[in-house]
Amino acid sequence: MSTIAITSHDGKLSAASAVLEVSATNPNYNQPVLRIKQAGTSGGAASIRIDDPNPDIEFVETGLTGPDPGAGKFEIAVQADQLQINGRNAEVGSDKGFDNIVALTRPAAGGNIGIGFPEAKDYKRFGGGKGVIVIANATVAPSPSKKLAGAGILYVEDGALKYMGSEGTVTEIAPA
Repeated sequence: MSTIAITSHDGKLSAASAVLEVSATNPNYNQPVLRIKQAGTSGGAASIRIDDPNPDIEFVETGLTGPDPGAGKFEIAVQADQLQINGRNAEVGSDKGFDNIVALTRPAAGGNIGIGFPEAKDYKRFGGGKGVIVIANATVAPSPSKKLAGAGILYVEDGALKYMGSEGTVTEIAPA
């Protein structure tokens, strides 16, 4: 039961419309538009809960210029047993669709982590594994000439797991 409820039974809304919009319209102040404070002490209540057939939160960075229409657009989404972090696809002229960055399955569904496939369905049920990490082939392998000081890079190339150290040395950890 809500203390305050906003209910809309309006007809079809355009994609840019919303039932409720909160706007901070003074560009001279960089402050939060919405702040939620929970007074509970047990930690059992959700501060934000979304009940929806396809729940997601979309983040859109405004004011960007450049040729990539997907820049600055990300979402956190739920698809059945997966929590996904997605980035808007970079197809020029399109503002539709997201590419999957990371997919996490809940423990009861395997507890898996998938990285790098454009669509979460490409993880193919994680090869039947549970508690596994699936890494897609790198679309572009790191270059030893562009070494990363003070760090290393773990990636997959042609199905082989590789590591590039901070001096640019590439080691194949496991063959395909």
